[in-house]
Parts: sequence; structure tokens; C-alpha cells
Amino acid sequence: MNPLHLDGWGVKIRTRNLKSRSELEINNGRNADRAYLTSCFRPHRFPYSSIIIDGHSGYISLQALHWLSRNGVPIFVTNFDGSIISSIMPPMPIKADLRAAQLEASRDSRVSLKIARALVEAKIARSIQVLEWLGQRYDISRESSLTKREAVNLRRARTVGAIRTVEGRVALRYWDAFGKILPQHLDFQGRMTSSHQNNAADPVNAALNYGYGFLEGECRRAIHAVGLESAVGFLHDLSGYQTKQSLVYDLEEPFRWIVDLSVMHAFESKALGLHDFYFTGDDYRYRFEHEAKVRFIKILREQFNSGVKYEGRVLKWDTVIEEKTSELARCLKGRTASIDFVNPAPVLERTDDRAIREAILRMTQKDAGRRGIGKSTLHYLRRNAKSRGHFRIYDKVRAKLAE
Repeated sequence: MNPLHLDGWGVKIRTRNLKSRSELEINNGRNADRAYLTSCFRPHRFPYSSIIIDGHSGYISLQALHWLSRNGVPIFVTNFDGSIISSIMPPMPIKADLRAAQLEASRDSRVSLKIARALVEAKIARSIQVLEWLGQRYDISRESSLTKREAVNLRRARTVGAIRTVEGRVALRYWDAFGKILPQHLDFQGRMTSSHQNNAADPVNAALNYGYGFLEGECRRAIHAVGLESAVGFLHDLSGYQTKQSLVYDLEEPFRWIVDLSVMHAFESKALGLHDFYFTGDDYRYRFEHEAKVRFIKILREQFNSGVKYEGRVLKWDTVIEEKTSELARCLKGRTASIDFVNPAPVLERTDDRAIREAILRMTQKDAGRRGIGKSTLHYLRRNAKSRGHFRIYDKVRAKLAE
């Protein structure tokens, strides 16, 4: 995942020197702290996976659309909260037989149940894994236990509706754990309100919404590349307010943990704080300050680009999303009997768990000297161990602590 993020006033995408160089010229927008930034790219040498335009001022020329289409670069236009307003995709493979199989499968209750169960099973597995990762640092044993207790009910679900109920109950417990961990001044009270889901009345929900917008773009891109129909899903209904992109919402579920982890990293490390958000207009939903958004996008990119081993290869998570979409397509066409979204599983490790913090605080200068840890290093280790925030320990220092 390596999107080119454009924002500010006056974003411009056009081509120049068509006969000699055929360059794509991109002007990033202007804001209070930044003048226009111009970059040029030759054909077949565009280093980004997509373009995300976060703004409403500027233009794209028809020739630029042609250039991007020929070079396989999707364009996503997003709202301030990360939700996708519009997307322009490269040419889609024409696979009528695949789409026919997808529509037929969506009408088959047994197939829909199998796929919906696989999606939610993966989402729950990752949710529990994230809680276990958080549990190394925070006391959330009760919330983790309740989440696992609710997850057991998935085995007894016999309809897609029952699976959605289990998923919802697990999610409530999962977000309870987040609420216990996050500082009170952030006022995070979960993902549901009395009136609507996914509100941005607090900074954490605003960051989650923005990150899920990035994830939605990756899922749309994968569905488009494989040749599936984004409106025909299995877990989400074909009717109601989620009709437009049902399969996109389906495929987001096993990978939402990537955004959740990114948001937790951002607030733990203080890359994001209450001062990085503001209200505007009459809807009372939080917006990002510009520099905070840039920092958060960097964290999202790092998390999506973390490697994982799968079938003898090391893949990044955007590639995993496309691989799993291809596996779904093979299942729909009857080439495989089962579908699995649980694997591959990420390796989640903490360098600041409770055991390490306690070991650092107990360590004397003499003990540190025996391990080859200097006075200044021990001073910073102790200061970080006393703080609530997340901190990293270099591998060499971590090895010395383990001696």
C-alpha cells in the first residue's frame, strides 16, 4: 500500500510533453503551511499504488485520466472523514461467468452462510489477537474473556442474520476494551451511539473512520482487479442502507484490525492527540488538523506494508487482500470447496509490555552495568517505563535486558 495523498486547495493532475516524455504532472494543493508542490512522472514509472484526493478544489484533465488508466492507477476522491465519494478505476477484467457464479452463490443460503461465517470467523480471530496484544500492556482480562465468551456463539449460528448478531456482540466487548485503555479525555465510548453507527464525536472514532476509508479503497481495488461485482455480498444485505458496496464491506471485515492497530499505535505513541482535531460546521463531527492527518497516514501505510508469511512467500497486507479476493473468486466458481480468511495471521509483538516495564523499574545501575546498559540509556528506559505511553526498545537493548 503506497497511495499518493493529495489535499489542500488547487489540486491539479494533467499531462505535458506528450510527444517527447508523456509525463504526468501533479500539483499538490496549497494550505496555510504549504505552497504548491509539483511532481512529474514518466509512463510505467509511477511509484504509487493509487491516488487519494482529499479535497474539493482542483481538476484532473481527460488526458491525465487516460494516462492513469493505461498505467493501472486507481483514483479515490474522499470526504474529510476518509469516506470515499467517488472512485475512478483502471479497465476491469470482463468475467461474466464469475459474476454469474457470484450472483447465484448470493442466492444460495448454504453458500452465503459458509462465506459469511468465514468472514466473521477471521474478524473475531483478529479481534481476539489484538486484545491479547493489548493485554500484554494493559489489564483488560475481563473484557478479553467476555469477548471470547461471545465468540463461542459463532459455532451455533445457523443463519447469516445469527452470524451478524454474534459479530455485533463480539464487537461491543472488543470496543469496551479500547474504551478502558484509551485516556478519558478522548471520550471514546464505542462505535455505536443511540442514533447512529460510526459517529465522529470523538477523536478516536474520527481516526477509525478515516482509516476504514483507506481500507475500503484497498478492498475496492482488489475486487475490481479480480473482476467481482462489488454490490453483491454475502455477509451484508443486498437491501437497506448498505446496498451499494456490499462485497466491499464484506471484505473489509477480516482486515479491520489493521486500522484498529494503527489507531491504537497513533494514540499510544502520541502521534495523535486531542489537540490534533477540531469541530467545524453544524454537524459537530471531528476533523483532522493537516499535519496530524499526514502523521496518521504514515502510520497506516507502515501497518499495511508490514510483511506476513503466506504459502511460502512474504506478502504485504494489501497483497493479502487481493490474494484473498482471488481465493473467494475461485471458491465461487467451484474450483475450491472451502474459503479461509483466518490465514495468514499477523505476528503482533510489544516491546513495552508490563513484564518489561517492571523489569526496567526494578533494575539497579549495577545490574544495568553488568548487562552493558549505560546510565543515560537506563535513565530513558526508566522514564519511558513510568509513563503510560507506548515506547520502543532497540533490539540490542532488548537483548541486553533479557540477559
